Amino acid sequence: MLEIKHISSGYGKKQVLYDVSLQVNNGEVVLLTGGNGSGKSTLLKCIYNSLPCWTGEIFFKGEKINGLKSSDLIKKGIVYIPQKDFYFENLTVKENLQISGYTLPKGVLKERIAEVYDLTGLTKFRKRKPFNLSGGERKILAFGMGLIHKPKLLLFDEPFAGVDAKNTTTLLRLFKETIIKPDNGVIIVEHKDDARQLFTRKVIMELGKTQNITS
Repeated sequence: MLEIKHISSGYGKKQVLYDVSLQVNNGEVVLLTGGNGSGKSTLLKCIYNSLPCWTGEIFFKGEKINGLKSSDLIKKGIVYIPQKDFYFENLTVKENLQISGYTLPKGVLKERIAEVYDLTGLTKFRKRKPFNLSGGERKILAFGMGLIHKPKLLLFDEPFAGVDAKNTTTLLRLFKETIIKPDNGVIIVEHKDDARQLFTRKVIMELGKTQNITS
C-alpha cells in the first residue's frame, strides 16, 4: 500500500530523517516508536507533505505522491491526524466536522457526519467547542474528523496521549470497527501501552533512522 524509499528531511538546516525506508502492506497497523526527537512525527509529516522531503520517494498504491497537496492526498484516501491542533478551537464540534469535509458534496457530508455521530457518541457534544471537552473527547473529535473521509491509510500521531481509560476504550473500538480492515493501512506514533492491542508490526526509530523492526 505505502512504500517509502530513502527519505531524508528536516527543518531549516537541521536534518532529522536520514535515508528512511519503510513499507506498509494492506491490513497492517504499523507502530512507530522511539525516543523524543527520533523522527517519528517528522516521518508522518513527510508522508503527508506537510513537510517536504529533501531526498527520496513515497508511493501510495504504486503512485508517487511526493509534493501532492493535502486535499489531493485526502481524495486518494490518506488522512493525517497530528498530535495537536487538528481541530478549530473557535468552532463547535458540529462545525469542526462540517469544515473537515468541506470538499465533499453536501449530501454525502451530511450522511458522513451522521455516521460519525453514531460511531463516536459525539452527538451530545455537537454544540460544544473543543476547549469544553476533555483531552480524550478532543482525540475522539479529531478521529471523527478523519473518519469523514473514510481513509484507506490513516496516519495518527499519539492517539492515546492525554486520554483517560473510558475514552481509550472508545478509541480502541473506533480503530477496530472503522479503520483496521484488510484493504486499509495504519501508521501510529505512540508511547502508551494501549497501542499494543492494535499494531501488527513495530518499527523503532533512533536518531532519524529505522533501527529495528519487530512483529
